[in-house]
Amino acid sequence: MQVAQSFANKRLTMCLVKLGFMGIMTFLPQAYAAEATIVKTAPRSVTQIAIVPFIGANSVSDVVENYLTNIGQMAGSDSLPEKPHSSGEVHLELWRANKVPYVVVGNSKTNRDHVEINFEVINVKTGQVLGGVHREKSKNNNQDLRFTSAKIADKVLELITGVKGDFAGKIAYVVKQGFGKHAVSYLVVSDVDGYNPQIIRTVKGNIKALNPSANGKQFTFEEQQYNGYPVIYVADINGQVNLVTPYKANNLGGAISPDGNQLLFSSDKEGNLDIYLADANGSNPRRLTNSPAPEIYPSWSPDGKSFVFTSDRYGNNRGQIFRYNLANRQMQQLTSGGLNSMARISNDGKKMSYLSGTNNGVVRDFSTGSVKSIQASGSEAPSISPNGMHYIYSTKTALTINTKGNVISINPNQYGIPNGVIYNPIWLNPNH
Repeated sequence: MQVAQSFANKRLTMCLVKLGFMGIMTFLPQAYAAEATIVKTAPRSVTQIAIVPFIGANSVSDVVENYLTNIGQMAGSDSLPEKPHSSGEVHLELWRANKVPYVVVGNSKTNRDHVEINFEVINVKTGQVLGGVHREKSKNNNQDLRFTSAKIADKVLELITGVKGDFAGKIAYVVKQGFGKHAVSYLVVSDVDGYNPQIIRTVKGNIKALNPSANGKQFTFEEQQYNGYPVIYVADINGQVNLVTPYKANNLGGAISPDGNQLLFSSDKEGNLDIYLADANGSNPRRLTNSPAPEIYPSWSPDGKSFVFTSDRYGNNRGQIFRYNLANRQMQQLTSGGLNSMARISNDGKKMSYLSGTNNGVVRDFSTGSVKSIQASGSEAPSISPNGMHYIYSTKTALTINTKGNVISINPNQYGIPNGVIYNPIWLNPNH
């Protein structure tokens, strides 16, 4: 067998061997607690939102505070001057004296198997209740209450900042044990703070190149079983997994279009590694590029009119990132210099994350052209959350979320996920 050579990045070199398949779905016990065991490796910003424990629903307000404090970097419940449960009970002068700009109060009532939660967000300076009283209903079980808590945190963030929250989304990531023929990879989907993990696929081999769709519902991943060809699967946020490139060829990275109807992928099924456009299930593939150099890892722009990919078409064995315009089939080079690869564009189209060199995850701001290092010692690009506020990546031993320079670390093992090397986390949210 011949080895398919790409450029300097060793992840782009794969053995051409026969296709294999093995997978199971495992559901782990659900966890419900007030706060994750999260390690903060950078100081949190000054409290902007005070979360008063909700009457009758302390567990809900605890989770709301957990999201807004640890991941949102903007809340707290320390040294509360009073503990009101509605805006009518709030004494604004006390909160002004404590220099807290916003206060969240709430209460709940249980009706058989449902819980109704009422909450208010108060601007301390003006006394305004933002949007009036807000209500969320939940089934009276741990998983639904936790999801409802995340939705409340999302709403609080949106009311104060105008930005939709991402706390009610999901993250997906890979945990790998062993090497070579002994390698086992687990594909995991969990809440964004690590709770409620589900192993949706277990493979004797490697899983990598997770790529979220802009619709927030689906993602693609690349799988290579031991002595098998690398192939591409599409998964959804609920854990359903479908093979979309059943070719005996190198299939390196896929991307689902923002509307969910089309698939981009790279394959050398016709000789060279080129980019193909197909229906969402992988049918009717049409080759878009035709270069002797490898063209790999496509990823859509959020408007669905173009995509970015990695190519070594100009030689020097140093791949660069290009943008392909689907309307006129024109290509624009976006990077230069040393190796640049694995690009993804943020949902607002304003930023692009990619791997610079072999271990520097960076984000480029399209409006200014500036490039910021987010992950200076990794082998993958950071994933930008759907609302653009957070970067998520792995340190191989933990999941890391970076919000405005404030960093937290989450260990999936504490929720029952097997020990191993953590790879390629991405953020999903169908509410965007």
